[in-house]
Amino acid sequence: MAGRWPPAELFGLHVDLGDYHTKRAVWLALPAAAFTCRWGCEHTAVGAADVADLTQSIADRHARTCPGPPKETP
Repeated sequence: MAGRWPPAELFGLHVDLGDYHTKRAVWLALPAAAFTCRWGCEHTAVGAADVADLTQSIADRHARTCPGPPKETP
């Protein structure tokens, strides 16, 4: 049995698998992915290889670059 896909639990990640024509061996619509966190960080990818890379590394990439919630000023 396959395990859960880790990015599936990442709120704000949207993946479009595209449309591949198997008989002509061409993409009719390229795969695309977009991630937006609640604090406004945005990451996007287009194309099969870039979408695969984004979905595999988004948790680490986002943890390194997200500023987090705004700081409260007293």
